Amino acid sequence: MRKTTTLYLPKDGMEKWTKLMEGQITSELAADVLEGNPIVMATAKFKDGFWVAGGVYKSTQPEEYNIKFIHVYTPDGQQIPYLIDPSDHEDFRHATYVFYLNEEDMGDEYIVKVKERKKEWVF
Repeated sequence: MRKTTTLYLPKDGMEKWTKLMEGQITSELAADVLEGNPIVMATAKFKDGFWVAGGVYKSTQPEEYNIKFIHVYTPDGQQIPYLIDPSDHEDFRHATYVFYLNEEDMGDEYIVKVKERKKEWVF
């Protein structure tokens, strides 16, 4: 069975998050964000309760590069490591990620679509 969710980035997020990964946007980094913690992040949930979180971790040299991540979590919040390898796509311009819960590519197919919001969020 195919299960789909959409991970929404902010407006212009594909370009801005990619530049953040490449160290091109350093003035916008929060000084209080510690190395290894998310600078930006978005989440999306599947109907069966599994969910994904994707974003950019702050590196030791954020003016040179930062680290893209996309993690998969169980409905009770346990991370399932290595289901999505974001290093296959070194930016946020890739629109779809596919994973399976087992190693044999069998069973339910999970699809994460990455899209940008059309408008800026207002809080």
